[in-house]
Amino acid sequence: MVGLGYSVAMTDDMTAALNAHHRHIEEGIREIAAHCSRAAPDISGLSAARVRLSRASAARTRYINDIIIPALLEGADPALRAKLGTIQKAFSAKRLASSEHVSTWTSKSIEADWEGYRAASRTIRAMMEEQIDRERSVLLPGLKNIGS
Repeated sequence: MVGLGYSVAMTDDMTAALNAHHRHIEEGIREIAAHCSRAAPDISGLSAARVRLSRASAARTRYINDIIIPALLEGADPALRAKLGTIQKAFSAKRLASSEHVSTWTSKSIEADWEGYRAASRTIRAMMEEQIDRERSVLLPGLKNIGS
C-alpha cells in the first residue's frame, strides 16, 4: 500500500492517537473493574467512571470511523476491506450492547442488584477488550503498511 499519500510521520501520528484512545478505554475498564471489586457500590464514583468510559469509547469509535478506516480503505485489498467491515459491524453490535447495558443498569438497578451489575459489567468489559484486540490486530498493521 505504498504511495497513497501518507507519510511515515502521518501514520505514526494516527498510530499514536489510536494507542492513546485504547489506553483511555483500558484505564476506564480498570476503573470500572476496581469499582466492581468492592463489596458495595459507590454509585456516584461508579457513575462518573461509566460516563468517562462511554465518552472514551465514543471518541475512539469516531476516530477510527472518521480517520483510520478511510485512510486504510484507499488502497485496501479485499482481505483488508473484509476485516475493516468486520470492525465496523462490531462497532454497531457494541453500540447496541452498550446502550442496552446502560439503560438496564441505572443507578437504582445497580443498587438493587449489585451482584447482577458486577456480572453484566464483566461481560461488557470483556466485549470492549475483545474489540480493542481486534482493532490492534487489523488497524495497526494496516497503518504501518500505508506509511511504509
